Amino acid sequence: MPPLTAIIPIVLGAVALLLGRRLFWLFAAIVGFAIGWWLVGLFFHGSSTLQLILGVSGGLFLAIMTRGLGQWAIRIVAGLAGFVMLPVLLGDLGMLGGIHELIWSMLGAVLGFVFALFMADSALIILSALLGAGLIMSGAQQLVPISQVLHLIGGFVLIIIGVMFQAR
Repeated sequence: MPPLTAIIPIVLGAVALLLGRRLFWLFAAIVGFAIGWWLVGLFFHGSSTLQLILGVSGGLFLAIMTRGLGQWAIRIVAGLAGFVMLPVLLGDLGMLGGIHELIWSMLGAVLGFVFALFMADSALIILSALLGAGLIMSGAQQLVPISQVLHLIGGFVLIIIGVMFQAR
């Protein structure tokens, strides 16, 4: 049986990839989950139970928090999605450049927030497609070893599918 550390990201990634804009509260929960999951992986290597606990806690917190924030919720969730996505994306491309991932995270948060400030719908579509593709490819990498080239091509194809599906 495949490990939960592979199945959970794939399932959540598929939901974010295809339904991120339509089910905003669920996308917010997935962003919260991804933040908890990523931060535990960054600081406590190999602790899948702690990843699951903090991921679920972060997801529930962010989903509940977005209910009362109105238009600010989109901006905050977009900023948090950027917080997770930029270092993951740059890491996949091998472009971290020796700078700590948390610095890239801060830059990603600012970029996500500003993007949502001016183009909320587009930001949700693109960020949810990026996050969904990243989660799917991360889970797939745990199930089957994938070369970096196939990882990038698969991620790119998934991003295109997610953006096209949500934009229709």
